[in-house]
Amino acid sequence: MEIQGVELEIWLGLLTAVLAFGIWALRRYQAVQADGKITLDEVITTIDESEEFIDDIVDEAEKVVSARKCSICGETGHDRRKCPQNE
Repeated sequence: MEIQGVELEIWLGLLTAVLAFGIWALRRYQAVQADGKITLDEVITTIDESEEFIDDIVDEAEKVVSARKCSICGETGHDRRKCPQNE
């Protein structure tokens, strides 16, 4: 099954990466707020830890972009607006 010319499995990979980051962010927020105040060290640590999740999301998003199929020729890497056969 395809959505926007991209296989469902690739979309699920992106969704999984985004949901994992959301769950981590919620838990991190709850841990930081446990004492009622946020320190600069906690902010810096949170930013450092979030880089791994963000890299995963970027990797999955790049897979979606590169896997997109053209509706005219069926090849990946472009859509119908930029299809070389459409010119």
